[in-house]
Amino acid sequence: MLDLFSERIVNVQIHQGIARLDFARLESVNPETKEVALKPAMRVAMPLAAFMEMADHIGKIRENILKQMPSSNAGATDPSVSFTPKS
Repeated sequence: MLDLFSERIVNVQIHQGIARLDFARLESVNPETKEVALKPAMRVAMPLAAFMEMADHIGKIRENILKQMPSSNAGATDPSVSFTPKS
């Protein structure tokens, strides 16, 4: 299996039943303004049905993360959560 890293998804396009997710990496940070510059890193293309299933799984992971985080510290910690979809 190939592991890839990206800072964020910058665009999602859906056309003719194919979802295309564009990912970017951090290129630089302006120390004065704290603005970041992102550089395109990769694109993942998948059938729309697979994308919709992935979106459902991500929603479940988000719910698990929120359950683990104290309401006063939401976003302040990095919980370890895994979710394996049923085949």
